[in-house]
Amino acid sequence: MLDKFVLQYARFKTLWAYKYGDWKKLLIEEGGESLIEVPVNITFPYYAQEMALINDTRIFLRQTVLEKVLVARQWLSQQDLDLKVYDGWRSMTLQENLFWYYMKLYTSKKFGMHEEFDKLDAFQDIKNFFESLSQSLKIQMDAANKIFVSWPSSNILCPSPHTTGGAVDVWLFKNGKPLGLGVPFDWMYENAGAFYHLKLFREQFSNDKDVCKYRNILLLAMLKAGFSCYGPEIWHFNYGNQMDSLVTKKIAQYSYIEP
Repeated sequence: MLDKFVLQYARFKTLWAYKYGDWKKLLIEEGGESLIEVPVNITFPYYAQEMALINDTRIFLRQTVLEKVLVARQWLSQQDLDLKVYDGWRSMTLQENLFWYYMKLYTSKKFGMHEEFDKLDAFQDIKNFFESLSQSLKIQMDAANKIFVSWPSSNILCPSPHTTGGAVDVWLFKNGKPLGLGVPFDWMYENAGAFYHLKLFREQFSNDKDVCKYRNILLLAMLKAGFSCYGPEIWHFNYGNQMDSLVTKKIAQYSYIEP
């Protein structure tokens, strides 16, 4: 019963914060904490191994963020479960590549533009075609894409969350294999939402009972470790950056950083 309350409270607090607030406008007081390489035994560098968007398989997080991931793993181990880090700190190059990659793969379909975008392969070509669209369409597509992929920014006042080392993407594992959370990683539709499975009226997942169970466990592990959630993505959690500040009301301590 207590866990249900924790989840529902996190749902209300998170969705309310993002609906009525703007994380990009929040103050950052950079604390100077270092980036630490995540041990390879708990990583699955998704963008390098699955998507080949980068060659570097290393994943970095701020030291405290990594420590909190380890706390979550310890809690999960009591239930014979584990998690792996799919992504952490991102370079500006990777952030921009992802922005245009998902503009083509997902956002273009939502606006009936997939046939035009499907003809393009190079990220620069995708960007150039996007720039050729009408201003009103660009504004709408840009906003839709930014729900899932922040525009690459090294501005110390409002950096992309993943460039701070305070955003981490994780996935739940059992016996070395990823568990089903109802959607693939980086799925850009409503049912990827962190709290979608808690909605009163929704479409059920395949194997819905287990999916909901594992989603709840992942959320609880990360919340208990001190992370805040990001509403549209079940795998994305924050600590110390502006997104976390939006939910927790604490002053952000992580700005743009490089290894």
